[in-house]
Amino acid sequence: MSKKKKIIFYTGSRADYGLLEPIIKKIYNKSELHLIIGPHHLKDNFGKTLNKIQKNFFKKVYFCKTKINYENVDITEFISSSSKNYKNLLRKIRPSMAVVLGDRYEVLSFTIASFFERINICHLHGGEKTIGSFDDTIRHVITKFSAFHFSSNNLYKKRIISLGENKNNIFNLGSIGAEVVKKLNYLNKKEIFNLLKINTKKEIALLTFHPETNSVITYKTQIKTFLLSLKKFKNIHFIFTASNPDPSGQMFNREIKKFVKKNLNSSFYYSLGNKNYLNLAKFVKLIIGNSSSAIIEAPSLGVPILNIGDRQKGRIMSKNVFSVPLQKNIIEKAITKILKEKNKIYSKFNPYYKKNSIVNISKKILNLVKEKNTYKYFYD
Repeated sequence: MSKKKKIIFYTGSRADYGLLEPIIKKIYNKSELHLIIGPHHLKDNFGKTLNKIQKNFFKKVYFCKTKINYENVDITEFISSSSKNYKNLLRKIRPSMAVVLGDRYEVLSFTIASFFERINICHLHGGEKTIGSFDDTIRHVITKFSAFHFSSNNLYKKRIISLGENKNNIFNLGSIGAEVVKKLNYLNKKEIFNLLKINTKKEIALLTFHPETNSVITYKTQIKTFLLSLKKFKNIHFIFTASNPDPSGQMFNREIKKFVKKNLNSSFYYSLGNKNYLNLAKFVKLIIGNSSSAIIEAPSLGVPILNIGDRQKGRIMSKNVFSVPLQKNIIEKAITKILKEKNKIYSKFNPYYKKNSIVNISKKILNLVKEKNTYKYFYD
């Protein structure tokens, strides 16, 4: 019997782990699987998602030892320090393949280390566009480091090809998260409300708002404008989940918590977890913010989504996503309009969904791990 190939998954935060988890479970017994987790998983302020990982099934888990000053995130310093840490871990594990997802700076630092250790990299969710965030550039850089690519839509596959990648190494198999939404065994409304200790008879809005890192608007103005646009709505209960560890993410969370303290029709959770988030999202009146989950996964629930600002600008949007600029009066008008449409039925069509994405991506990874590392060429 041939020895199982070593595959290493990297997760930088709650955002990518919830999406990678179904793939990890599928291939866990079919390879020698290792997991490296980034520092955000260890922090209470970002949900301390390490607890979930440890309760899971992993034995071979490795930690990034790089520390971050979350009050003043220095991304250059983090990438420099953490890539050295990842290099040492990779030399210890010696995997045949590394699997990464998305466009975060934490993922980039691990990708850099993997590339220069001559490890084949599989990248999920490449080819997408998000004009309002520096993640947009990071995503394309990760694409150029990666040997194999999994796109979530055919348009994104074409964009990866335009970046000079071998079309034979690009697989348009849909979004993991979009399929999770379809397959999840949902709790009923009473069960999820009891689980999350939600006690309100009001309609609920679910909110996640991250810093817009490619904006001329200051971070302070971004969060102030966002929160001011919500103040007049007293007949709806706002449930916030924490901002991510981008520059000023901590400041966003502090401002949100101040808002929650002053406005009794609101609650704050550092992290609901992927399944609880989706269970709750199914029963809300609307989703508000600028999170990718609202664009890629939530449309399958048939819930109206108010996408604010430019952070997600450039992504394919379903018909139940309504985009508005980060301007108080316009946001207020959009929320009012959605709240008035009490009996409107929204489409559940999701451009990111493909049948059997999880199984097909898992099978393809297990086949690709057998490939030898070869020099990458630019394909005109």
